[in-house]
Amino acid sequence: MNSYKDVWYVRILHDFPHLNFSFHETNSTFDPENTSYQESLVLWAAAPVAFILVILFLASCCLCIQCVKKKPQKPPRTTCLRVVVAIFIIFSIGAISVGFFGNEQTSKGAKQFLEALDDTNQTLGDVSTTLDTLVDVVDKVDGPAGIEALKDILGKSGDVANKTLSPILNKIEEHAQQTRSDIDNVKSHVPSLLLQKFSKEAVDVEFIRWTVTIVLLCFALFILLTTSLGCYKKSRCLLMTSVTLGFFGLLLVWAGSGAYLGLSVGVSDLCYDPDSYVESLGKDDTQKDVIREYSQCQASKGVPSIFRKEIQNAVEEVTEANSTLNRFINESSKFIPVSEISKPVLHIRVLFDYAVGNVTALGELLGCRTLHKDYKSAVEGVCETALVGVALLLLMLPFAGICMIIVQCLLPRVWYLAGKRRGYRPVDDSDPFCHRPPPYNGYGTMEGGGGARGSCTLEYYRDLRRSADELQSEERVPMNDSPPPAYHPGRFPARYDLE
Repeated sequence: MNSYKDVWYVRILHDFPHLNFSFHETNSTFDPENTSYQESLVLWAAAPVAFILVILFLASCCLCIQCVKKKPQKPPRTTCLRVVVAIFIIFSIGAISVGFFGNEQTSKGAKQFLEALDDTNQTLGDVSTTLDTLVDVVDKVDGPAGIEALKDILGKSGDVANKTLSPILNKIEEHAQQTRSDIDNVKSHVPSLLLQKFSKEAVDVEFIRWTVTIVLLCFALFILLTTSLGCYKKSRCLLMTSVTLGFFGLLLVWAGSGAYLGLSVGVSDLCYDPDSYVESLGKDDTQKDVIREYSQCQASKGVPSIFRKEIQNAVEEVTEANSTLNRFINESSKFIPVSEISKPVLHIRVLFDYAVGNVTALGELLGCRTLHKDYKSAVEGVCETALVGVALLLLMLPFAGICMIIVQCLLPRVWYLAGKRRGYRPVDDSDPFCHRPPPYNGYGTMEGGGGARGSCTLEYYRDLRRSADELQSEERVPMNDSPPPAYHPGRFPARYDLE
């Protein structure tokens, strides 16, 4: 089997400069436990957030300017401006749609990684169970139902039987102890990786990431749809709501962009050389060598060499112990009745057969092809499937953010020009068709008699109460070169000829 080969976008992201908080360049090798490396990822995640904070400040200034700007005398056309806003809204919605696909692609890769991790956990768990079983089997061989029971029988059979058969039992015991030693060596060389705990944490983190991304994209989509409705209806209320929500939406979108930027750089560092990082998880050089053999397994290889020798020795020791047990049975028939030793001998025979089966199964479990297949599937899930989704989100979120910035800058202008204009406007007094107030004939002056001059006004209002029939019978002579009088509902006002 071939090891994973990094692709072009992994190399591009891996080549991003890694700087700590002191702006000193650090090593780009994936090392999540290193403080300087963590700081470099945090800086990349913070860069888009700092950018959007500056943009939001400028957009706020633009909105304030539009609010205090003098309103135009005539309502201008906003069609062209609203079409431009609609175009960028469509671009943003398209980018968000691709973001949904990227989120699902990332989830698919994470699922593949978790499934491979669970398979590896299952294999390592089976290996650990088999090793514990072998240790328990060997201990039972030397237990009170095995070798100790035969020694008790020999102690009651006389000195000759004891002297002849005891060395054979000691030989069986030595083979059992040597088998135990081989099993312990295999157990010490198996990497004690806490994959089960890591698998549970990875499931929780992936669920949170997927949920937060979905909420973020849906919120951005809601803002864009609200903006579209406000522009279509030219509703100043909806437009102002869109502007207010847009500030929060832009902050969230660019915060998500920063999070995915830091994540993509870190994952690319891992995928650039995953074998080295996985090897570094070993506690000592021996475990690191074992991990290297599994990560670089070839099709012609079976059990790694470091395990192959120990397993072969264990099989040989159990076989020798079985042969020695047969010899003991043959020799003991000369001194002891077969019925007395049949029960402990049968017990030991069953244990040896069980040990041979478990050692054979252990060799199959430790074969490199199964674990290497799981390892390769996990790396491909992260570095090929999931990283593609992360890259799509990394491209689409900033693109949608830029389109939303443009929309956010245009919305104050749309809000400024949209809606109904209310209030008084200047009127041309020379327009003959404009309504005029009635002549009050010296309104506000005082006559010499000391009383208010109200007869003219009262007479005028009495004229207003005349019926339309009486007014139609009056003679009306139009003034020379004068426009027709303004119309009052129900009648024409009386004509006042000035001589």
